[in-house]
Amino acid sequence: MKCLITVTLILLSFLSAQESIIYWNSLSTSVKVDVPIAEDETLEGGRVQIRVSFDGGDNFKDLGQPFPIEGGDLSDLKEILIPRQDFVSLDGYSEGGTAQFIAEIWDRAGNSVVGTVSDSVLTIDETIPVLNEVTVTSTNVQNNSLAKPDDMLTLTITASEGINMPVVEINGDEFPATGEGNSWKVENVFEDEDDGLVTFSIDFKDYAQNPGTVVTATSDESKVAYDGTAPELDNIRLYSKNSYDQTLAVKGDSIFLDFMASETLFTINVTLNGNEISQLTKTELQYRYLHVLTEKDAEGSIPFTIDYNDLAGNSGEQVLETSDGSEVLFDMTPPATFKVESVGSSTKKSKSAAPVEAGKPSSSKGQTALPAFFTGTTLIIAVAVTGVLFLLMVLSWWKIFSKANQAGWKVLVPFLNLIVLTKILNKPIWWMVIYLILPVGHILVSLQLAKFFGKKIIFAVGMILLPFVFYPLLAFSKAQIAEPAAAPE
Repeated sequence: MKCLITVTLILLSFLSAQESIIYWNSLSTSVKVDVPIAEDETLEGGRVQIRVSFDGGDNFKDLGQPFPIEGGDLSDLKEILIPRQDFVSLDGYSEGGTAQFIAEIWDRAGNSVVGTVSDSVLTIDETIPVLNEVTVTSTNVQNNSLAKPDDMLTLTITASEGINMPVVEINGDEFPATGEGNSWKVENVFEDEDDGLVTFSIDFKDYAQNPGTVVTATSDESKVAYDGTAPELDNIRLYSKNSYDQTLAVKGDSIFLDFMASETLFTINVTLNGNEISQLTKTELQYRYLHVLTEKDAEGSIPFTIDYNDLAGNSGEQVLETSDGSEVLFDMTPPATFKVESVGSSTKKSKSAAPVEAGKPSSSKGQTALPAFFTGTTLIIAVAVTGVLFLLMVLSWWKIFSKANQAGWKVLVPFLNLIVLTKILNKPIWWMVIYLILPVGHILVSLQLAKFFGKKIIFAVGMILLPFVFYPLLAFSKAQIAEPAAAPE
């Protein structure tokens, strides 16, 4: 029987013999060993002991406790799981080492047989992989930390040990990596991404399936920013330093071209009247260019062109016109020749007989001439209208005092008229000070009189804004006081 079991074990081992390496990693929780159990009823109730060797098969040590053989295990592979702690606590267990396994089987009577060493070798690798070097760069010819459409991004990865192909995401999209061992690379051509800093994540495991920490930053702080937006110019203005007119210029005048860019520019080529001109000043995104006109410049409206690109190499649309329609006309042609006509002499006359120039009013020394619109007729009309309005207001107030049972002549006496008004409106006498304040006094008197005579607020507004109309209406209409007002004590 023992010979049969031995032969069976050897045969099964031979049939399934295929040398393989299995890893024990940081995530492993138990050692799984499959032991073939023959179809032998005497084995039911027996036991299996797993042994392990860390020195190439020279010495084997018991791994855990013996496992009982049950009826269902006969003529099958018995799966035995040894807890992690039982395995890693054995002498000889070490990082990078290997473990070989063998098993001994006992039947119920105590007869035993030792199988041959398993072809499977368990390699111990619990070291967590790390990425020693992660760099990112672009093929942008102006700046490899920037990228524009059609530029290529290259992400280079160097690990501390051999790793499986890492899972790499760039700006949220997954990209395949090329390489082997501990060196990998990911390339991506930019097409229609969003502007901004390129983000990435690298998820990786070593051959033993030990997972490394996800990496989202480079080791050398290298970064790439994508810029797919072309620059734009605004507030483009062309003007001259001509003393008489900034839209005109003569030989020797300076021509200025000002504009503002939407972002920092890398190259700017400006031509003005066919001349390539250099930058004069730059303040943040505000640029100014200067050209001094010479006889070599062509006369007429001065043309210009602006060609430019940003730091990433995006080219802006060529500019040929100003934003505000401004232009400068270069004129080197002097006026037509002419000859002075008649020449005579003049005699200075006395001041008293000084003639009055046509269209100019005469004025005596020390007197200020009136403006042209203050003619005699206009002045008379203005005085007449003012007098009529003044008389109309006096009569209106006379009538209002009379309706309030006060003598109308009191309107003509300064300060007395205010004292009487405070009595009519039933206000303390010190209110006369408020009535003297313009325009507050006028507004308060109008509101109080309208209420005193039972008028609505709209009538009071009319008295405020059009006193020459509404005061006479109040005075000469049939309006009477709403209720008698008693003078304050």
